[in-house]
Amino acid sequence: MSTAKPINVYSIPELNQALDEALPSIFARLNYERSYGLLDTKLYIGYSIAVVAGLSFFLDKKFERAEIVVYQKFLVGAYFVLSLMFWYFSRFIEKGTVYVGKKRDTKDEIYVKTKFENNEPLYLVELIQKKKGSNTKKELKAQLKVNKVFNESGYLQNEGLFKWFSEQHDVLITKKNE
Repeated sequence: MSTAKPINVYSIPELNQALDEALPSIFARLNYERSYGLLDTKLYIGYSIAVVAGLSFFLDKKFERAEIVVYQKFLVGAYFVLSLMFWYFSRFIEKGTVYVGKKRDTKDEIYVKTKFENNEPLYLVELIQKKKGSNTKKELKAQLKVNKVFNESGYLQNEGLFKWFSEQHDVLITKKNE
């Protein structure tokens, strides 16, 4: 089984997007349900930044400068704080996580981080499994040569990708806690 349209296998951004978009269906087959907590938090912060900027613009258009200086100072401060929160969240909390899922039967969580480095066709995957209610976690770093899951025409071979992720997941499950 392959994706509906081929991609340019020499384009790292296209490879990254195609592989990242396949993750939810792969982990659904591994009995995980997607969790949107990180994405929701990032959206809330981003929307808050937009509301503050919009409110500042509205006040600037409707009132004279002398009337709103105090409010504008507050809004600029809020904008700065929210922007700092957004940066911190993206850099240190989310840290490149592209998929978060919860196991349906045990409620364990899995975090998947992916990237390409140095424009090489190696999909670098980091799987992190956390036990709900405890501080234990397991980590696994793996590399996937993209030519193993894409054919010559640029079609993603979903079964091959699922098999690879299934094998990595099994290795992660059998690892001892860190």
